[in-house]
Amino acid sequence: MNFKNCPYCGKNRLYKVSKTSLKCAYCSKKFSTVKLQRDYDVLKYFIDEFSAKKCSEELNLNYKSVKERFDDFRKIILLHVEEIYKTNHKEFIEYDEYYFLPKNKRGKVKYLFESIGILGQVYSDNKVYTVLLPDQFAHLRGENFNKEINLAYIKEYSKYLNRYKIVHFKEFDSLIIKFWAYLEMRLDKYKGILRENFIYYLKESEFKFNYTKEEQFKTIWSLWLRL
Repeated sequence: MNFKNCPYCGKNRLYKVSKTSLKCAYCSKKFSTVKLQRDYDVLKYFIDEFSAKKCSEELNLNYKSVKERFDDFRKIILLHVEEIYKTNHKEFIEYDEYYFLPKNKRGKVKYLFESIGILGQVYSDNKVYTVLLPDQFAHLRGENFNKEINLAYIKEYSKYLNRYKIVHFKEFDSLIIKFWAYLEMRLDKYKGILRENFIYYLKESEFKFNYTKEEQFKTIWSLWLRL
């Protein structure tokens, strides 16, 4: 990073308060150059799709700290895209429903009811926005669900999901279809995402699909400095 100007206000009014700390005479912001440089470098790895493990190894940082920072970035993205939705929710021109399953579970009936429903929508400016659908399969994973009695239902519904919802895309004839393919490609590299954390990875994919790397970095870094 270039510490000639204040990263918070952009003014050239910095002065040293310690060996590794600077303060801005204009906005009165005090910060550690070491910490800020670390966060800056970790964000670059996050944007470039490196894993937290790879980032920690190459930057010689503690894995737990890097993983926590990656999670922080995902939380920032979630809040950011939700704010965008508030101002654009009436400007959708296209939508589509999709069910996600990890690559190793696709096509297997016993896993179909673990799929996660997503509604994809396209803004008038050709940006994608996603919404998690209610878990309509929760009752099929419960202890009281008798698979033998309901076998016919399971088979018929699984055919429907496989045929119309959980598919491998070959033709990219719409922006949403392109996004579903992109989502599968991104999430297939993870070896398991907890259901309660899926929203963060979904929104990260949405954000990265909609913006260039330069735009991604600029947005997250700006929001990070406001924390």
